[in-house]
Amino acid sequence: MTSLVFFYIFAVLIVISAIFMVTSRNIYYSALWLALTLFAVAGIFVLLNAYFLAGIQVLIYIGAVVVLTIFVINLTKEIEGKTEKQFNKQTIPALLALLTGIVLVVLAVLKTDWASRIAGWTNYDETAKIGNLLLNDFVIPFEAASVLLLIALIGAIAIVSLDKENK
Repeated sequence: MTSLVFFYIFAVLIVISAIFMVTSRNIYYSALWLALTLFAVAGIFVLLNAYFLAGIQVLIYIGAVVVLTIFVINLTKEIEGKTEKQFNKQTIPALLALLTGIVLVVLAVLKTDWASRIAGWTNYDETAKIGNLLLNDFVIPFEAASVLLLIALIGAIAIVSLDKENK
């Protein structure tokens, strides 16, 4: 019963923080709302006894991606000085994409046999399996993602240094 209460708390926190992340007019606040959203997802991983995934969620997504995002925001010049239009005339395609996503999620939830899935998760440690997959089958995509993040960081520094030279 307690885990169900925590699940609903984390689920509501995910939805509310995601809405604030998308609708926030300040990009710093959006990044902080993203961190809170990802932290609540880590809480749901803990409820599912997926402690390794919860740790990775906190270390990689919150500790690296959000911090890198805030770092890039700080390197961008005049982020607060300009008022940009945040909404465009793509309302109908956005609503169609939203409805398609909702239909796909509902169909996936309805077609999943949750009782057998949950029964199969008890007393099963997937940490070793995930570690083997990351170090064997998915080592190249894993390293490619880290190189991509490094390239983004170097690109941000290069853009900022070019702007300073042009002044």
